Amino acid sequence: MPKETNINTGRQDLVAFLNSIGNVAADRINPAFKSKYASLAEILDTVKAEAAKHNLAVFQSLSSFEGQVRVNTCFIHASGETYEAGSLAIKSEGLDAQKLGSAITYLRRQSIQTACAISTDIDDDGAKASSPSPANNRPVQAGGVWHNFIPADLRGNAKAYLVLKGWLAADASLESLGNQYQLTISENQTAFLKAITK
Repeated sequence: MPKETNINTGRQDLVAFLNSIGNVAADRINPAFKSKYASLAEILDTVKAEAAKHNLAVFQSLSSFEGQVRVNTCFIHASGETYEAGSLAIKSEGLDAQKLGSAITYLRRQSIQTACAISTDIDDDGAKASSPSPANNRPVQAGGVWHNFIPADLRGNAKAYLVLKGWLAADASLESLGNQYQLTISENQTAFLKAITK
């Protein structure tokens, strides 16, 4: 009778890793919106430490093609097996070196969060769930166009900023911005205007 073996395959290790990884604490503050987010360093520290326990490493590569910069994410198993986790791209047109660096960091952060199915949402200890906020359930556009407070000559800047943050598709209009982002901006109009005039 053949001897039983208990060797985890790369796929089994990947499944175990994805099931064991927790969410990541938000450790940075976005000065424009006074909101917290998890830095790339915090995400990678968490992901890499847990991946190592399951014989995995995370690998991200950068490529550019037809005016886009793209981040590719994959997992490499100790056995040599690789598991592609997708890619994320943004148009690089009009970005100086500093903005391009920020965009790459943003892409890396979003890509690894998605690949690991982790969230970096802020834990508000149930405050939102326990307090009524009917305004949050309605589109900000309900009483008018959400971006009316932005001067006409700054609307191009606003769109570029939202595209860079990944909140708006490059070919979309300001009107199509998601309700959650409209709400965030409407609550931080002064900070938003300051951010887009830099």
